[in-house]
Amino acid sequence: MQAGRFRKWSRLRVLEPSCGDGAFVLPIVDALLAESPDWNDVSLDGFLSAFDVSPQSISNVQCAVRSKLLEAGCPENVVCRLLEKWFFCEDFLLHDFNENFDVVIGNPPYIRFDNLAEDKQKAYKVRYRTFSERCDIYVPFFERSLSLLSKRGVLAFICSNRFVRSSYGKRLRCMISNSFHVALYLNMEHTQPFETEVSAYPAIFVIDRRTGHDTCSGEVLALDGDALNKYRTGVAHSRLCKFEKWYDGDETWVTTDSRERTRLENIACSFPTIEDSGSGTKVGIGVASGADDIYVDPQLNAEIEDACLLPLVTSEDIRSGSIEWNRRYMLNPYDQNDDRRMLDLSMFPKAEAYLSRHAEKLKARYCARKHPEAWYRTLDRINYSTFKASKILLPDIQRGGNVALDEHGEFYPHHNVYWITSKSWNMKALCVILRSAFVTEQVRRVSTQMRGGSIRYQAQNLRNVHIPAWTSLDESDVETLARLYDEKDISRVNAYVDSLVTKVSDRQPAKFKEQFFVFG
Repeated sequence: MQAGRFRKWSRLRVLEPSCGDGAFVLPIVDALLAESPDWNDVSLDGFLSAFDVSPQSISNVQCAVRSKLLEAGCPENVVCRLLEKWFFCEDFLLHDFNENFDVVIGNPPYIRFDNLAEDKQKAYKVRYRTFSERCDIYVPFFERSLSLLSKRGVLAFICSNRFVRSSYGKRLRCMISNSFHVALYLNMEHTQPFETEVSAYPAIFVIDRRTGHDTCSGEVLALDGDALNKYRTGVAHSRLCKFEKWYDGDETWVTTDSRERTRLENIACSFPTIEDSGSGTKVGIGVASGADDIYVDPQLNAEIEDACLLPLVTSEDIRSGSIEWNRRYMLNPYDQNDDRRMLDLSMFPKAEAYLSRHAEKLKARYCARKHPEAWYRTLDRINYSTFKASKILLPDIQRGGNVALDEHGEFYPHHNVYWITSKSWNMKALCVILRSAFVTEQVRRVSTQMRGGSIRYQAQNLRNVHIPAWTSLDESDVETLARLYDEKDISRVNAYVDSLVTKVSDRQPAKFKEQFFVFG
């Protein structure tokens, strides 16, 4: 908290929406006790509101707080009253409040939408606008907590940072941009700051209502013994970047570095997106069958008619610049001549017999119940024209630059593989650009970061990547790029792509001629 913003702790109203065993509550009580409060002051009843749905957690933290209060000389009757007033064994998101808070602090729970009971899903959707697109429960915890801040109040959470770049975080980002101020965003996604190892990608968020003020942001790459203490005491503040204006609306929070943000904005102003870079250029995702154990098998070619099979390429088959196919096939239940129609199984007795053996499981799927006449359909429709097209293939989760070309349309991509087709680009030339650091770093900034440094090549991310337009390249440029397709030395690829980017950017208006474009 900023010096002078608040009076003494004993005059504050503090909220902990998911207190667990007291990681935040106990230090807060210590801060109160350090002020030697007046135990006759009934305003202490409203000092703390701590919630948790677990009776055991509430009991544990109450026991710990009781010990602290008694040791500090608080009378037994007052201790009992305060414990009753301060702790709530109920669902914070469904509690009706009639007060605001000066401090909201904690570590909201991480529970995916699919793991919630159906009645909870419905109740949260009614109450919380941000609870959309199968998001994590911490998102409405942000919404509710922010709405309860007093005029001078401040929220401080350590929490997953997934919402700052994901599609499900759009509404929360928009809410924060429109009505609140991000005072601090400290990204810690490559660290493990918790006492027990968890799979969350954490960050520290400090948010208040002081709109119009600067934002400080930074990234913690490692946690040694005193790293966080340096941030707490201000020693490490020189490592933080200052943003005079944080991200607008539902913009993704692509970087904690203000200079890098300027580079990325200039790239976006100077170059088209991949899909706009050449006529007929499209980004898509491979097929999700909804039952891979039935539809996908290396042995299917031994028991199914060839006309019903597609060679399937997965992320495991793709090496940068090549496809090493593991001979997996997918049963294609659609007519190759019209993929809006299902196969007439009577024409393919082997496929009919195979699907009939699995009919009970296939008919139980939602997509089959919705279309009972097409009970043997895959979850996604298989587009035969995608199979036959020359296409670039990109595994979803990778460290970057793993891009290969299915030049002659020999494979159909699996759901963990994204594809790019184009009517105008030389596909080898485009493939080389997509392998470059110029593109990889753009993907890295719009992608959720995975543990170990991997990034997501999802369609939503690829559609936010900017590259030189096909028409902006000379014929010799395209020829050189195509020759680099088999180049194993990525530094040579990066150097040439960077030179192209600089050459194309030099044709831009003067404001874009600074060297903002090179990442390699």
